[in-house]
Amino acid sequence: MDERTRQQLHALSLAFYQAHAEAFDASRIDLPWPGWLRVLEAVPGCPIRVLDIGCGNGRFARFLHDTEVDFAYTGTDANAALLAAARKRLGPEPGDRCDFVLQDFLASREVGGDLPGEACSLVILMGVLHHVPGRETRLSLLRAAAARLAPGGVLALTTWQFAGLERFERRRVEWSSLGHVLGERIEADQLEPGDCLLRFGDDPSTPPRYCHQVSQSEFESWPEALGLWPIADFRSDGAQGNLNRYWILKRD
Repeated sequence: MDERTRQQLHALSLAFYQAHAEAFDASRIDLPWPGWLRVLEAVPGCPIRVLDIGCGNGRFARFLHDTEVDFAYTGTDANAALLAAARKRLGPEPGDRCDFVLQDFLASREVGGDLPGEACSLVILMGVLHHVPGRETRLSLLRAAAARLAPGGVLALTTWQFAGLERFERRRVEWSSLGHVLGERIEADQLEPGDCLLRFGDDPSTPPRYCHQVSQSEFESWPEALGLWPIADFRSDGAQGNLNRYWILKRD
Protein backbone atom coordinates (compact mmCIF):
# COMPACT_ATOMS: atom_id res chain seq x y z
CA MET A 1 0.00 0.00 0.00
CA ASP A 2 1.44 3.37 -1.00
CA GLU A 3 1.42 6.46 1.24
CA ARG A 4 -1.33 8.23 -0.71
CA THR A 5 -3.74 5.31 -0.27
CA ARG A 6 -2.82 4.97 3.40
CA GLN A 7 -3.64 8.62 3.99
CA GLN A 8 -6.89 8.37 2.03
CA LEU A 9 -8.11 5.44 4.10
CA HIS A 10 -7.04 7.07 7.34
CA ALA A 11 -8.89 10.26 6.34
CA LEU A 12 -11.98 8.15 5.71
CA SER A 13 -11.82 6.74 9.26
CA LEU A 14 -11.29 10.19 10.79
CA ALA A 15 -14.25 11.60 8.85
CA PHE A 16 -16.47 8.70 9.89
CA TYR A 17 -15.80 9.13 13.61
CA GLN A 18 -16.06 12.91 13.32
CA ALA A 19 -19.56 12.52 11.91
CA HIS A 20 -20.73 9.63 14.12
CA ALA A 21 -18.93 10.03 17.44
CA GLU A 22 -22.16 10.55 19.41
CA ALA A 23 -23.90 7.50 17.91
CA PHE A 24 -20.77 5.38 18.27
CA ASP A 25 -20.40 6.38 21.92
CA ALA A 26 -24.06 5.54 22.59
CA SER A 27 -23.59 2.09 21.06
CA ARG A 28 -20.56 1.36 23.29
CA ILE A 29 -22.07 1.06 26.74
CA ASP A 30 -20.01 0.47 29.87
CA LEU A 31 -20.20 -3.33 29.86
CA PRO A 32 -16.59 -4.54 29.55
CA TRP A 33 -15.50 -7.02 26.93
CA PRO A 34 -15.16 -10.47 28.55
CA GLY A 35 -11.63 -10.82 27.15
CA TRP A 36 -10.42 -7.87 29.23
CA LEU A 37 -10.44 -9.95 32.39
CA ARG A 38 -7.86 -12.30 30.88
CA VAL A 39 -5.77 -9.32 29.84
CA LEU A 40 -5.78 -7.97 33.37
CA GLU A 41 -4.83 -11.35 34.80
CA ALA A 42 -1.69 -11.37 32.63
CA VAL A 43 -0.31 -8.11 34.01
CA PRO A 44 2.34 -8.63 36.71
CA GLY A 45 1.72 -6.93 40.04
CA CYS A 46 0.09 -3.69 41.12
CA PRO A 47 -0.09 -0.78 40.75
CA ILE A 48 -0.22 -0.90 36.97
CA ARG A 49 0.50 1.88 34.51
CA VAL A 50 -1.63 1.62 31.35
CA LEU A 51 -1.35 3.15 27.89
CA ASP A 52 -4.59 2.73 25.90
CA ILE A 53 -3.91 3.47 22.21
CA GLY A 54 -7.14 4.38 20.43
CA CYS A 55 -9.05 4.60 23.70
CA GLY A 56 -12.28 5.97 22.20
CA ASN A 57 -14.82 6.72 24.92
CA GLY A 58 -12.67 5.38 27.77
CA ARG A 59 -14.45 2.11 28.47
CA PHE A 60 -11.25 0.30 29.43
CA ALA A 61 -10.42 2.99 31.99
CA ARG A 62 -13.89 2.57 33.46
CA PHE A 63 -13.33 -1.19 33.55
CA LEU A 64 -10.10 -0.70 35.51
CA HIS A 65 -11.87 1.54 38.01
CA ASP A 66 -14.80 -0.85 38.44
CA THR A 67 -12.49 -3.81 39.07
CA GLU A 68 -10.82 -1.78 41.84
CA VAL A 69 -7.34 -2.15 40.39
CA ASP A 70 -4.64 0.25 41.58
CA PHE A 71 -3.79 1.96 38.30
CA ALA A 72 -2.59 5.04 36.47
CA TYR A 73 -3.93 5.42 32.95
CA THR A 74 -3.25 7.38 29.76
CA GLY A 75 -5.65 7.08 26.84
CA THR A 76 -4.93 8.55 23.42
CA ASP A 77 -7.34 9.02 20.54
CA ALA A 78 -7.79 11.21 17.46
CA ASN A 79 -11.43 12.10 18.18
CA ALA A 80 -12.10 14.98 20.57
CA ALA A 81 -15.79 14.13 21.02
CA LEU A 82 -15.03 10.57 22.13
CA LEU A 83 -12.40 11.83 24.56
CA ALA A 84 -14.95 14.27 26.00
CA ALA A 85 -17.31 11.32 26.46
CA ALA A 86 -14.47 9.42 28.16
CA ARG A 87 -13.87 12.20 30.68
CA LYS A 88 -17.59 12.37 31.39
CA ARG A 89 -17.81 8.58 31.76
CA LEU A 90 -14.98 8.47 34.29
CA GLY A 91 -16.15 11.42 36.40
CA PRO A 92 -14.14 13.02 39.20
CA GLU A 93 -13.40 9.99 41.39
CA PRO A 94 -11.27 7.86 39.05
CA GLY A 95 -10.53 10.84 36.83
CA ASP A 96 -7.55 11.93 38.90
CA ARG A 97 -5.77 8.72 37.86
CA CYS A 98 -6.58 9.14 34.17
CA ASP A 99 -5.17 11.35 31.45
CA PHE A 100 -6.75 11.58 28.00
CA VAL A 101 -4.61 12.86 25.12
CA LEU A 102 -5.96 14.10 21.77
CA GLN A 103 -3.53 12.64 19.26
CA ASP A 104 -3.59 11.27 15.72
CA PHE A 105 -0.91 8.61 16.07
CA LEU A 106 -1.27 7.59 12.39
CA ALA A 107 -0.84 11.06 10.91
CA SER A 108 2.87 11.02 10.18
CA ARG A 109 5.21 8.59 8.43
CA GLU A 110 6.75 7.82 11.84
CA VAL A 111 3.63 6.00 12.96
CA GLY A 112 3.18 6.09 16.73
CA GLY A 113 6.43 7.97 17.24
CA ASP A 114 4.76 10.65 19.34
CA LEU A 115 2.84 8.33 21.64
CA PRO A 116 3.28 9.09 25.36
CA GLY A 117 6.72 7.81 26.27
CA GLU A 118 6.46 6.70 29.89
CA ALA A 119 7.22 3.00 30.42
CA CYS A 120 4.02 1.03 31.10
CA SER A 121 3.18 -2.34 32.58
CA LEU A 122 0.25 -2.68 30.14
CA VAL A 123 -0.16 -1.25 26.63
CA ILE A 124 -3.40 -2.06 24.82
CA LEU A 125 -4.91 -1.67 21.35
CA MET A 126 -8.56 -2.73 21.64
CA GLY A 127 -10.67 -2.43 18.50
CA VAL A 128 -8.01 -0.34 16.77
CA LEU A 129 -6.00 -2.41 14.30
CA HIS A 130 -8.88 -2.99 11.87
CA HIS A 131 -8.86 0.77 11.18
CA VAL A 132 -5.09 0.93 10.52
CA PRO A 133 -4.46 0.79 6.75
CA GLY A 134 -1.48 -1.16 5.47
CA ARG A 135 0.41 -4.14 6.86
CA GLU A 136 3.61 -2.13 7.38
CA THR A 137 1.68 0.64 9.15
CA ARG A 138 0.10 -1.85 11.54
CA LEU A 139 3.52 -3.28 12.34
CA SER A 140 5.00 0.19 12.85
CA LEU A 141 2.23 1.06 15.29
CA LEU A 142 2.75 -2.19 17.20
CA ARG A 143 6.50 -1.53 17.38
CA ALA A 144 5.83 1.91 18.82
CA ALA A 145 3.44 0.32 21.33
CA ALA A 146 6.00 -2.35 22.31
CA ALA A 147 8.63 0.36 22.80
CA ARG A 148 6.45 1.80 25.61
CA LEU A 149 6.61 -1.42 27.66
CA ALA A 150 8.53 -1.59 30.90
CA PRO A 151 10.56 -4.77 31.52
CA GLY A 152 8.06 -7.56 32.17
CA GLY A 153 5.29 -5.42 30.69
CA VAL A 154 2.39 -6.77 28.63
CA LEU A 155 1.11 -5.73 25.20
CA ALA A 156 -2.50 -6.78 24.57
CA LEU A 157 -4.29 -6.34 21.25
CA THR A 158 -7.40 -7.46 19.46
CA THR A 159 -8.21 -8.04 15.81
CA TRP A 160 -11.85 -7.90 14.81
CA GLN A 161 -13.14 -11.16 13.25
CA PHE A 162 -15.95 -9.79 11.06
CA ALA A 163 -15.27 -11.46 7.72
CA GLY A 164 -17.90 -14.00 6.71
CA LEU A 165 -20.41 -13.01 9.40
CA GLU A 166 -23.77 -12.34 7.75
CA ARG A 167 -24.65 -9.21 9.70
CA PHE A 168 -21.40 -7.57 8.61
CA GLU A 169 -21.38 -8.96 5.07
CA ARG A 170 -24.67 -7.20 4.36
CA ARG A 171 -23.06 -3.91 5.44
CA ARG A 172 -20.26 -4.11 2.90
CA VAL A 173 -20.02 -1.16 0.48
CA GLU A 174 -18.38 -1.14 -2.95
CA TRP A 175 -15.13 0.80 -3.29
CA SER A 176 -16.57 2.59 -6.33
CA SER A 177 -18.96 4.45 -4.00
CA LEU A 178 -16.13 6.40 -2.37
CA GLY A 179 -15.83 9.10 -5.01
CA HIS A 180 -18.56 11.26 -3.49
CA VAL A 181 -17.14 10.77 0.03
CA LEU A 182 -13.44 11.46 -0.56
CA GLY A 183 -13.73 13.47 -3.77
CA GLU A 184 -11.09 11.22 -5.30
CA ARG A 185 -10.77 7.58 -6.21
CA ILE A 186 -8.96 4.84 -4.33
CA GLU A 187 -6.49 2.93 -6.50
CA ALA A 188 -7.72 -0.66 -6.27
CA ASP A 189 -4.27 -2.12 -6.91
CA GLN A 190 -3.01 -0.47 -3.71
CA LEU A 191 -5.57 -2.21 -1.49
CA GLU A 192 -4.56 -5.30 0.46
CA PRO A 193 -6.44 -8.59 0.92
CA GLY A 194 -8.79 -8.08 3.86
CA ASP A 195 -9.48 -4.40 3.13
CA CYS A 196 -13.16 -3.47 2.89
CA LEU A 197 -15.74 -0.76 3.48
CA LEU A 198 -18.46 -1.32 6.08
CA ARG A 199 -21.46 0.76 7.06
CA PHE A 200 -22.07 1.43 10.74
CA GLY A 201 -25.50 -0.15 11.32
CA ASP A 202 -27.96 -1.22 8.65
CA ASP A 203 -28.97 2.19 7.26
CA PRO A 204 -27.81 2.16 3.60
CA SER A 205 -27.43 5.97 3.62
CA THR A 206 -24.75 5.85 6.34
CA PRO A 207 -21.27 6.65 4.97
CA PRO A 208 -18.86 3.70 5.20
CA ARG A 209 -15.75 3.22 7.31
CA TYR A 210 -12.54 1.50 6.33
CA CYS A 211 -12.01 -1.88 8.00
CA HIS A 212 -9.39 -4.60 7.63
CA GLN A 213 -9.54 -8.26 8.62
CA VAL A 214 -6.02 -9.19 9.72
CA SER A 215 -4.86 -12.45 8.18
CA GLN A 216 -3.70 -15.47 10.13
CA SER A 217 -0.16 -15.14 8.78
CA GLU A 218 0.12 -11.46 9.67
CA PHE A 219 -1.31 -12.01 13.14
CA GLU A 220 1.13 -14.81 13.88
CA SER A 221 4.13 -12.84 12.57
CA TRP A 222 3.87 -10.15 15.22
CA PRO A 223 5.55 -11.76 18.27
CA GLU A 224 8.83 -12.41 16.44
CA ALA A 225 8.73 -9.03 14.67
CA LEU A 226 8.19 -7.26 18.01
CA GLY A 227 10.64 -9.35 20.02
CA LEU A 228 7.93 -10.24 22.55
CA TRP A 229 6.84 -13.55 24.06
CA PRO A 230 3.26 -14.66 23.28
CA ILE A 231 1.58 -15.75 26.50
CA ALA A 232 -2.05 -16.01 25.31
CA ASP A 233 -3.90 -16.31 21.99
CA PHE A 234 -7.68 -16.66 22.28
CA ARG A 235 -11.04 -15.52 20.96
CA SER A 236 -13.65 -13.73 23.01
CA ASP A 237 -16.41 -11.11 23.00
CA GLY A 238 -19.68 -10.81 21.12
CA ALA A 239 -22.76 -12.99 21.43
CA GLN A 240 -20.87 -16.10 20.28
CA GLY A 241 -17.69 -15.35 22.22
CA ASN A 242 -15.52 -15.15 19.10
CA LEU A 243 -15.81 -11.61 17.69
CA ASN A 244 -12.27 -10.60 18.66
CA ARG A 245 -9.01 -12.49 18.49
CA TYR A 246 -6.57 -11.56 21.25
CA TRP A 247 -2.78 -11.68 21.46
CA ILE A 248 -1.22 -11.07 24.85
CA LEU A 249 2.53 -10.59 24.50
CA LYS A 250 5.18 -9.97 27.16
CA ARG A 251 8.54 -8.23 27.29
CA ASP A 252 11.32 -10.07 29.10
